[in-house]
Amino acid sequence: MVKIRYLFGCPNCNGPIDSERLLKGLPCESCLPGYSEALDIKAIYDLLVKNSTLKSYAELYYNFEMYEELSSLFKKIVGKEPWPLQKYWLRKLLRGENFSLSAPTGIGKTTTLMVYSIYRGETTLFVVPTNSLRDQICQRLKAITPDVSCGNPEDGKINVTSFYSINRNTEKYASLKPKVVIVDDADMILKSGKTTERIATILQIPQDVFDKAVQLVKLRRILSFKEDRELSQRVRELEAQVYTWRPVTQFVVSSATLRPKGSKQLALRTLAGFEPSTVQIYSRNIIDSYQDGLDLVNLLDRLGDEGALILVSRDFGRAKVKEIVNELNERGFRAIQAVSGRKFMDKFSSGEVGYLVGSASYYGVAVRGLDEPKRLKYVIFYGVPKTKLPLEDSLNNPFTALRVADALSLDVGNLRKKVLLLSPSEVQAIKFALRNSETLNGKLEELRKSLSYLKENVIEVLKSKKPSVLKLDNFTVEREGRRYFILIPDAITYIQGSGRASRILHNGFTLGLSVVLVDKPELFEILAKRVKGLSYDTEFKKFNDLDLDSIKREVTESRNGGSRSLDIKTALIVVESPTKAKTISRIFSRGVRRELYGVPVYESIIVDKNSVIVANIVASKGHVTDLTTEEVGYYGVEVDNEIRANYSPIYKCYNCLKTITKRVDSCPYCGSTLVYSSERIINAIRLLSSDVDEVYVATDPDQEGEKIAFDLYALISPYNKNVFRVTYHEITKNAILEAIRNKSWFNLNAVNSQLARRIEDRWIGFELSSALKSIIGDQNNGSGRVQGPVLGWIVDRTNEYKRNTGWMVYVKVGNYVIRRLFKSKAEAEDFVKRLNVKVLKVGEREEVVNPQPPYTTDALLIDAYNRLGISAPLTMRVAQELFESGLITYHRTDSIHISPLGVNIAKEYLIRSGLNQDFQGRSWGESGTHEAIRPTNPMDLNDLQRDIEENPFKYYIKFTWVHFKVYDLIFRRFIASQMGPAKVIYGKFRVTLTGNDEELIEVPILVEGGFSKVYPVKVYSLDGSEVTSSIRKGSSVPLLGYAEVIKLMKEKNIGRPSTYAKTVTSLIRHGYVIETKKRSFLLASKRGIKAYEVLRNNFAEFVSESRTSLLVDTIDKISKGTLDVDVFIKDLFQEVNSGIRVLINSPELKEQI
Repeated sequence: MVKIRYLFGCPNCNGPIDSERLLKGLPCESCLPGYSEALDIKAIYDLLVKNSTLKSYAELYYNFEMYEELSSLFKKIVGKEPWPLQKYWLRKLLRGENFSLSAPTGIGKTTTLMVYSIYRGETTLFVVPTNSLRDQICQRLKAITPDVSCGNPEDGKINVTSFYSINRNTEKYASLKPKVVIVDDADMILKSGKTTERIATILQIPQDVFDKAVQLVKLRRILSFKEDRELSQRVRELEAQVYTWRPVTQFVVSSATLRPKGSKQLALRTLAGFEPSTVQIYSRNIIDSYQDGLDLVNLLDRLGDEGALILVSRDFGRAKVKEIVNELNERGFRAIQAVSGRKFMDKFSSGEVGYLVGSASYYGVAVRGLDEPKRLKYVIFYGVPKTKLPLEDSLNNPFTALRVADALSLDVGNLRKKVLLLSPSEVQAIKFALRNSETLNGKLEELRKSLSYLKENVIEVLKSKKPSVLKLDNFTVEREGRRYFILIPDAITYIQGSGRASRILHNGFTLGLSVVLVDKPELFEILAKRVKGLSYDTEFKKFNDLDLDSIKREVTESRNGGSRSLDIKTALIVVESPTKAKTISRIFSRGVRRELYGVPVYESIIVDKNSVIVANIVASKGHVTDLTTEEVGYYGVEVDNEIRANYSPIYKCYNCLKTITKRVDSCPYCGSTLVYSSERIINAIRLLSSDVDEVYVATDPDQEGEKIAFDLYALISPYNKNVFRVTYHEITKNAILEAIRNKSWFNLNAVNSQLARRIEDRWIGFELSSALKSIIGDQNNGSGRVQGPVLGWIVDRTNEYKRNTGWMVYVKVGNYVIRRLFKSKAEAEDFVKRLNVKVLKVGEREEVVNPQPPYTTDALLIDAYNRLGISAPLTMRVAQELFESGLITYHRTDSIHISPLGVNIAKEYLIRSGLNQDFQGRSWGESGTHEAIRPTNPMDLNDLQRDIEENPFKYYIKFTWVHFKVYDLIFRRFIASQMGPAKVIYGKFRVTLTGNDEELIEVPILVEGGFSKVYPVKVYSLDGSEVTSSIRKGSSVPLLGYAEVIKLMKEKNIGRPSTYAKTVTSLIRHGYVIETKKRSFLLASKRGIKAYEVLRNNFAEFVSESRTSLLVDTIDKISKGTLDVDVFIKDLFQEVNSGIRVLINSPELKEQI
C-alpha cells in the first residue's frame, strides 16, 4: 500500500510521520527510533525522556498522569470509580477549560466539582442559588477537608456562597482572585445583567475588556441586519482587542435552562468561550397518560397512592394552587404547596405529607427544584401546561402574523414569499421595529409597513368575526372577553415536570407515571405532537386504559433496585461542515456551543433507548490535509522502492481566498498574514478526542469523505484508540442512531482510490498546467484529464456555433416555438412578412407512460438547468445545504434505488394528500452503497414553508427561492416515482409557415392521472390563431449548457457525481469558459480555445475521452479492491515520465514557448 506521510503529524515534534506509526499511537521515527510496535503512553514518555527528544508529548503524558491522580482521589473520596460522564468532566476540568456541565440530577455534577475543588487546593468560589444548598455543600466538603469557608471570603479555601452574598460582597470575593469559579444554576446570572457584571469582576475580567465585549455584542447585532463599512471595521478592531485577553480564572457552570440574551450576558459568553447549557433530555422512564376534564380528586381516589406532584397550569393563576391545596386537605389528602426553601420538601420526604402542589412554570421550584427519587412517583398536570400571550404583542412576530392570517383566510401569499427569504437577524429587526414603532431602511421598511398593516387587518377581522377559538398547528388563539390571546402548549415544562418522577437511582432511571388533566383538547393534541418531537418514543395513553395495579407495582420495584439501567458514555462526532454539526446537534437536543482554538464545538445528548451518548460535534471543514507542494519527491510523491505520498495541512488566505498546501506564515500569492491553517482544527479535534470514550468519524459516504475520515483517524489515533467510521445518507434522528449502532472500520480501498485520483490529478494537472503557463503566459492556467475533454466539447461547440450564426426567427404557435435561421436580417424580415401559419391536426395516439426514477446527481443537475434555469454549481451548493439541514438524502449519487423507509415516506404523503389510490411503491433496483436523492420527510414545499414559519430558527441556512425550487423539484420527482403511470395523449400536427415551408410535429396535448398529479408533464396547444414572431441573432447550432455537458460526462463515463459541477466551475475559474448571463450557456473564451489547441496538438493522448474514461474505470477497480494502488501509481509515474515530460521537453513544444 502507498505510504501516507503527514509532514506535520508527529504528536511529539509536529514533524513528518507515516500513518502506520500514528495508527499505533507512536511518535515519528526521529523522536523514537527503533520502535515500530504500539506502546502505552508512559512507555513512550519514558523512552522520549531517555532519548532526550521529549517535546509536545509531555502535555499528553502530564494530562494522563494528572487524570490518574485525580481519578484516584475521586475513588478515595466517593468510594467508587467515576462514571464515564464524570471522567469526561474531570479531563476538561484538569485542562483548565471553561465549560458548562449538563446532566440530570443524580449523575454526580456536584460531586465531581467538589472533588476537583479539593484536588486543586487553591482559592475556589462555589456559588449556589440558596443558603440551604450552600449549607448542604459545605457540610459535605467539611467532612472531607478543613479548607472550606461558608459565606465568608477566605483566601486559599473553597468558598461556598450564595448569589445573594455575591451581590452584596462582590469586592471581597473579587479580592480573593479565585483560581476557579463554579456556578450552580447559571440562570441566576442569565436573568440579571448586574449579577453577570459582578461575576465578570470576580473572574478578574478587566472592566475595559468587559465594556468592549458588551460594545462588540451590540455592534454585531446592528450589523446583522444593516451593512456598514465603518461599523464592520470597528467590530474587527474590537474583536482584536477582546480576543487578545486571556482568562486567568477557570469558569465552570452547572445546570442552566436559559440562553443568554442580554448584552452583558452575551459579552460574558464571548469572553468565557462557551454558553451555559440549556435543557438536555438524557432519558425518560415515564408512562405518559391523559384524562379529559379537571376532576383531580376522582383521579387521586383512583390512583390510591401517595407520592404525587400536582402541577397547575399557569393560566389558572397562583390563587388556584392554594385553592387546590386547601381542597385536597379538606378531603383528607395530605397536601402542601411547593415554594422556595426546603421545609415543604423535608415534610414530603419524611412522609408527613403525601402530595405536593405547585405551578407548572418552567423556572418554578416544582418543575426544576425537586429531587426525591424514592418518594416522588407520580406527576399530575392540572390543565395542559401552557404559555398565554396577548395576541397583539405576538403579531409583532412576522411568522405568527402570517399563520394567524392564514387561519382567518386572509391572502398573504406574496407577503409570505418575502418573509420566508429573510434571515433570522432580519426577522428580529422587523419584530423589534414593530414592537417599538420604529422605522427601518430599504426592503425591511417595506416589509415592516406590510406587516404592520397585516397586524391591524388581523385584529379587525377578529373583531368582526368574533371566533371563540382558532386552532393552528402549534398554538391556538382564544377570546377572553374583548381580548384575544395566543395559547402555546409548553412541551419543555411537561418533559421537565414529568421527569421529576423518573430520576437516577441505583445507576438507573426510576419509573414514573404522568397524567395530564385536559382542559383544552385542541391544545393537548398540539402538546402530544411537540412532546413526541422532543422525546420521540413518547406516546400518550388514556388513563382509563391503564393497568394501575401493575404500574404501581413496577413504580415501587424501580425504587427498590429494579430501575431501568442507564448506559452513559461520551463521544466525539466529526463531520465535514459546520451546518451539518449544528443540524445533528439540533436534532437530538438544544446543543451547547463552545469554542476550542477558535473552532466551534456543539455538545448534544444522543439517546437511544437505555443508551445515552454525551456527544461533542465538530466540523473538519472538509479536507484537513492535501498533497504537499513542498519541494519533496515528484510533486509531493516519492517513488522508489516504495511510494510515499506527503501531505501538508491546508492553509486558506482570508484576503485573496487562495488555498496553500505547504507551511507558510504569509500568503505566497498576496502577501497577507491573514492565513488560517487546518492545524487549528486538527489540534482541536485531537484535544477533544482525548476527553471522550469513543470517536465517530462521520464524513460524507463517498471516496472524498473516506479519505478525510482516514486522515482524521490517523491524526487522532495517538490520543484515542477507539476511533470508528460511521456513515449515513440522510441527516435524521433515525439515520444517525442507526449509523452509530453500526459503527464500522474504515474502507481502505476507497481511501486508496481517492489517493490514486489525487496523485493522478496532481501529476497530470501540474505538468499540463506548467506547459500551458509557459505557452499562454500567466499563472492562472491549468488542466487535468477530465477538464481536457470537457473543454474540448465546449470549444468545438463554440466554433460550430460561430460558424453557423445568422438571424433566427422564432415563430410561436400557441405555446410551441418553431425556429428558422437566415444568413441576413433582411432575409429573416422577409420571411416574417410572408408568414401565413396554418395548423392542421392529422392524428393522435394514446400512451401509458410510467414515471421516471427519482433523481441521481446528473439527472437533478440536468433538470434544474432545463426546468428552472439554475446552473449546476448553484444546484450542487443548494443541494449540499438541503442535505446538511436534514431535508434531503445525500446528493452525490448515481443510484436510483429507494429504501423501504423512502417508500413509506411517499406512502404516508400520498395517503395524507388523499392520493392513496395512486400509490405504487417501487424500490427502483437493487440496494447498494447509496440511495437516490429524495426528501427525508413526507413534507412538500408548502409543508416546508409552514415548518419554517413555525420554527424560524430550526434550519441553519438562509433559504432563497432557489432552495425552495430545488427542494420542490426533488420532492415531486420522488413522489411521482412512487405513483402509478399517467395517460398521455399525443397530437400530430402539420404546421405550415409559408407556402412551401411546413413541419410535422407530434407533442403531448393531454396528460391525465397517475404521477402527473404531482409531477406535471408539459402539454402543448398549437393554436393557429395565436401566432407571434420575433427576430434575434442566433445560430443553428446551440451553445452547450450545463445540462448537455453533464449528460455527455455521464454518457462517456468521464467524471463522477462529485465532479460534474466542479469540472465546469474549474474551467470558468481558469478563464477558459464564460457562462452567459441570461441562459447560463457555456462559451469558450479565446484563452480557452488557445489552451485546448495546446492540449490537442501536444497532449491529445492524455486528455482524450477514451483515456479519461479508462482512468475512471481504473479508479473504480481500486475502490473495489481488484487493482493494487501501487501498481497503478508506478504505471502512472512511468507514463508521465515517458510521455508528458518527454513531450514538454520536446523541441516542437519549446518552439511554441
